[in-house]
Amino acid sequence: MRYFSLPGIEKPVSVLCLGTGGMGSAQTADESFTLLDAFAERGGTFLDTAHVYADWIPGGAGASERTVGAWLRSRDVWGRFVVGTKGGHPKLETMHLSRLRPEDIAQDLAESLERLQTETIDLYWLHRDDPAVPVGEILSALNDHLAAGAVRAIGASNWSTVRLEEAADYAAAHGLTGFCASQIAWSLARSNEPYNAAMRTIAMDKDALRWYCAAGLRVIPYTAQASGFFAHPYDETAARFSAYHSPVNARRWQRAQTMARERGMSPNAVALAYLLNHPCGGAAIVGPHTGEQMEDTCRAADLALSDAELAFLEAH
Repeated sequence: MRYFSLPGIEKPVSVLCLGTGGMGSAQTADESFTLLDAFAERGGTFLDTAHVYADWIPGGAGASERTVGAWLRSRDVWGRFVVGTKGGHPKLETMHLSRLRPEDIAQDLAESLERLQTETIDLYWLHRDDPAVPVGEILSALNDHLAAGAVRAIGASNWSTVRLEEAADYAAAHGLTGFCASQIAWSLARSNEPYNAAMRTIAMDKDALRWYCAAGLRVIPYTAQASGFFAHPYDETAARFSAYHSPVNARRWQRAQTMARERGMSPNAVALAYLLNHPCGGAAIVGPHTGEQMEDTCRAADLALSDAELAFLEAH
């Protein structure tokens, strides 16, 4: 496993961040603990959860955060792990109504702290954005929580580069702590839908990548393995992968298969290694569901790719 650092967090951050969205709901507590144990055994130190996870399941609200908190307590590893959770997500039944006012952020944060059984969250992400809410109002509220010790660092999830730049400029001009990282969808397979209006999610495109490289803001992408796109036969009729069906991705799929055979790795691991070795990447959120998938995923963290290999994978 390799590690990096984030401002405000005095712990090594593993380049792999284990997504825990289904823990305590899609996976039982025992299954979740087994996955978390396996991640820890392989050197993982970075976990990702959210206030909204499992809200779509009757009685599931808070399941992921509670499971993560219970595991951290039972294993006594809070001091070693970097825990990030996300708040400020709209209510699922009213996705058009944002929840980024100071009172919304405070409510979600208080509930997340209780569920995680902690007084401080290492990295607090805002799960969505609303350009109608002034960025200064949002950053001021988050900085109050930083000053109170409730969080150590702040990040943005599914924010446009325009808003991220506005936030960075405001923080610099007003002496505030800004976002230390950004979560968007990014993988070797280029998404056909850079912006999903219904879910208000954002995927990496050429313009965004150019901005991130210039700005130097740490990207910690989700759907880093394109939901298994590289692990299945290329099939343009598969609805599951409709967001990735394109001539460019067909060629990238084939190159990932070729490199996987050459390097003795799975295509999924090669696709993940692409992000971990990208000069503007270096980290990723992953979601293995089995011990075998965990082993394969963690192997990618140690796979070094040259500039020529990166260029081979991403060529059009």
